[in-house]
Amino acid sequence: MSIIIFMTTKKSSGHSHGFRFKSRSTLTKKYIRGVSFLLRTYKRGEKAIIVIDPRQHKSMPHKRYQGKVGIINSIGKRSIVLNVKLGNKMKTLITRADHIKPTDV
Repeated sequence: MSIIIFMTTKKSSGHSHGFRFKSRSTLTKKYIRGVSFLLRTYKRGEKAIIVIDPRQHKSMPHKRYQGKVGIINSIGKRSIVLNVKLGNKMKTLITRADHIKPTDV
């Protein structure tokens, strides 16, 4: 008498969509952007909202920071360093002026 054992594989739970698929609708802009964001002046200690602009890929923050408010820590020639609270942690985010806007606007 012999025993036959059938090996089965785990059933797939569907297609795994990657980062590109998930960020399609989040990072879509349908209007033409002016140059007013370049003329804004930021000061250390001010609050700024992170609004990711998909037209500028350099120094683009991760999509988890979209809509978060950060405090400006330092300002460079092209970059702005923000301190963002994410859960219980303070994260340092280095980005360009394209991806942030002041809270008073």
